[in-house]
Amino acid sequence: MLQIANEQDLISHYLHHDTQLKFHQFLTMIQIENDEVSNLPLALQFLRQTTSETDLRLALEFCYINYCYDDLAYFIEKNEKSLYPLNRKYAMFYQLMLDIQKGASPQKIRSCVRSIQCDNPELTCLKYLVFIEVDLSIHHYHRIGTYIDKIQQLLNQLDHPLLVSFLQVRIQILNFYYYWKQNELILARKYAYHYLQMPYHIKQKAQIHLQLAYTYIYEDVDSSLYHLQEAEKIATSLEDKMLLDILMNKAYPFICAHFGIIHGVSTEDKLEKAHLEIVKGNMQKAVSLLQKLPEPTPFSQYYLGLATQQQDYHFQSYRNFIHTRKDHFFAKLPMMALETM
Repeated sequence: MLQIANEQDLISHYLHHDTQLKFHQFLTMIQIENDEVSNLPLALQFLRQTTSETDLRLALEFCYINYCYDDLAYFIEKNEKSLYPLNRKYAMFYQLMLDIQKGASPQKIRSCVRSIQCDNPELTCLKYLVFIEVDLSIHHYHRIGTYIDKIQQLLNQLDHPLLVSFLQVRIQILNFYYYWKQNELILARKYAYHYLQMPYHIKQKAQIHLQLAYTYIYEDVDSSLYHLQEAEKIATSLEDKMLLDILMNKAYPFICAHFGIIHGVSTEDKLEKAHLEIVKGNMQKAVSLLQKLPEPTPFSQYYLGLATQQQDYHFQSYRNFIHTRKDHFFAKLPMMALETM
């Protein structure tokens, strides 16, 4: 086996064959010799040096699904400058997806994407993906199933196997979210566990472990904590500070407090601080923390119901989970609290 001195030499070696490797070939080669955490920066380096117009399009989905938004912005610009109209159209769609992540108006994004003409199945799939991202941003989980079905019907019309693979990954993740929020946990976990066996998307796997931890809050604390630990391992390996903060200050204290575990648990998140105070029996302190939050949420209303024992808060929480967020899973929290009052 050829020994390569460092990552840059490795990329140069792969890029300067007599016939330049394509991205799918490169991913196959590095998967054999490296773990998934190491593969992510290698793949990004490869994509930054490739001259393949096809691979530059694939870079957009690869970066988006792996939460590499700085790299995504770079590849959007590269594709915008391409001589190929298809690459420029790709850039347009992924810029819209990136804008959603940055808080752009969902209504404006939806209006904009409706005006874009799509003359091939690839672009139609991307159009549906933008619609899905809009619905996710406003918690309209119930609507994404229709778009998933439309994308699946188009997959056999796509020419590039790696693009099909990437879109199948998206579909697995979206199906997980769809069925989770519908409170159909057997199906949700089926899609999640199938996804976790797929290669190339290590950052997304940490997110899926995090969400899987939540799916067990009505069943088993050990399963919840196991998935949090798996998410933490990946986030630590990737030095993903944002995800580590979510895990340590939101997810872990929420799950611990939910199961009545408070010893050694702390958080900087005011909402979850209130949750912990409720479990400790410090109801007035919890109410004070909750009243200082900038705006009510279904979770803060649920916690106020626990702290004050007033049913109205639980009814408000339930209505907001169901009608505003279309979230049948977490809507069980206030309903279970009402049953014990």
